[in-house]
Amino acid sequence: MDREYFERYCGAGTYDEEYLHYSRVEHCVSIVGRFGIPVESALVLGTATGQVLRHFEDAWGVRPWGCEISRWAWNRIPGRYRRRVRCADMRRYVPGLLRQGRRFDLVFSNSLVYLRKPEIRQVLEASSELGGHFHFWSSTREDHEPDDPYRVTLAPRAWWDAAFRQAGFERTRSPYLWRSRRWRPRSQEGN
Repeated sequence: MDREYFERYCGAGTYDEEYLHYSRVEHCVSIVGRFGIPVESALVLGTATGQVLRHFEDAWGVRPWGCEISRWAWNRIPGRYRRRVRCADMRRYVPGLLRQGRRFDLVFSNSLVYLRKPEIRQVLEASSELGGHFHFWSSTREDHEPDDPYRVTLAPRAWWDAAFRQAGFERTRSPYLWRSRRWRPRSQEGN
């Protein structure tokens, strides 16, 4: 994913013009607030140019951690956020954080669709221990143009639900927010 991708984000306008529609970051902030979920730490898988990071800092006063696979996008993340964001592939980044013993109240991504189904399952399994909640606006076959070359996994919502459940999550009252059954805050480990 290079400059061209972000200049015609999801086949539409520039990323800066379109990210709110496609990321659903405002939806995440709203749902988390409505459910009263405290967020003291957040992880963003697929930060793009960092716009979503600002939304989380404004909403919860936390500066999120994260990863972005595109060097072009990562280079455009403001310095105040880039210190916590690695230019890395989530397939390796998430298991690495888990090995380090990291924990986050919330994991956010709209980038799982760029992975193949077995890779999605691996990332979700590691995320179920890494994060207390996971917000993902599930993409379905109907949500995107079929010829979009960047969309690898366009599955029906039922497939996404099953993938999250098999990885150790349970759905909340929102179809886009899952609660981990495996996650334990660091303060409760060993209990």
